[in-house]
Amino acid sequence: MSSDKEQRQEDPKPMYDAEKEIKRNPHGDFKTVEASRPSFNQAQNFAYTQTKNPSWQPGDGANDSGESLKHEHIDIDPYENGRPATFNYKLMISAIIPRPVGFLSTRSGDGGSTNLAP
Repeated sequence: MSSDKEQRQEDPKPMYDAEKEIKRNPHGDFKTVEASRPSFNQAQNFAYTQTKNPSWQPGDGANDSGESLKHEHIDIDPYENGRPATFNYKLMISAIIPRPVGFLSTRSGDGGSTNLAP
């Protein structure tokens, strides 16, 4: 991770103004988005169903019958030159769910073993 000084050199804009670049909410006015959706259907009942692939096991990959493998994937290097720390923050808050309230770190008495947990 680059230092605060290095981040300011790479991204000279003040951090308090970074929200304009981050754009956490890409939808703008919620009422406009809501108006574009179909009306609420009170006649439709909620129902539990099986998953798409009931025989799915941990380690099998996405539960989509291989559909995700047909799409192009990209690699993101958080240490890439010129990549502001705010971009990494936006990626993390959108990918890690549920978000931990805090972290707890422990270290064994002899210092040989460490742990960090949400």
